[in-house]
Amino acid sequence: MDGHNDRQQAGASGGGRPGDASRQSTSARGGARIAVFGATGRTGQELLGQAHEKGLQVNALVRQPDKLRECRDFVSAIEGNVVDPSAVERVVAGCMAVVSVLGRRQESPADLLTAASLNTVAAMKTEGIKRLVVLVDTGVQDPSDRPPLAQRILRFMLYTMNGRLSRDSRSAARIVSESGLDWTLVRAPILTDGPRTGHYRVGALARGMPLRISRADVAEFMLSCLTEDKFVHERPTVGGGGSK
Repeated sequence: MDGHNDRQQAGASGGGRPGDASRQSTSARGGARIAVFGATGRTGQELLGQAHEKGLQVNALVRQPDKLRECRDFVSAIEGNVVDPSAVERVVAGCMAVVSVLGRRQESPADLLTAASLNTVAAMKTEGIKRLVVLVDTGVQDPSDRPPLAQRILRFMLYTMNGRLSRDSRSAARIVSESGLDWTLVRAPILTDGPRTGHYRVGALARGMPLRISRADVAEFMLSCLTEDKFVHERPTVGGGGSK
């Protein structure tokens, strides 16, 4: 069963809320330029490769542009930091959509994701860009969730081990969901370096949702949200696939 059918089985609409039917499409298709935050991370690298397959051009905000030297044919590496509003503005300028797969390091500011979300939303509004797809963890909740015991334990462990990160992630998600943009918050559980399979489940955090997913499959799903204009104003959980 491919990823599309898994989404059907999971009960996800795949087309946003009913009231979105008349919303003008802001999907990024072949030849379009998108902005990517977190491009040099492991999920970001998967995202760049698959964006190239789809014919997308990329603006990437990085601290060390040389890390993306091999991608220079389709990536414009812009030096800067997501906590700098002017750097974020430079990256999103001229783009049709924005994707964020930002991660945190031990030395990252306590409010890194919150600051990044504030700067991204502000820059997108300045540039008139509507579409935003953001990767978050499953600690970000949704009213449709019915987590089984294993998921509740995982959430508790995440919060216990790093409550600061959890608070920052939830704050960032709240900023995005209240932004007025055409956002999607992609909630992923434990990320692995497994292969890209195209086989994964998408829906609420409930019984049957796998606890792991490969970064490659997450990247595929995020780009499908972007290029097919799906799951607008939703918080789908994605799990399964190449999770070894």
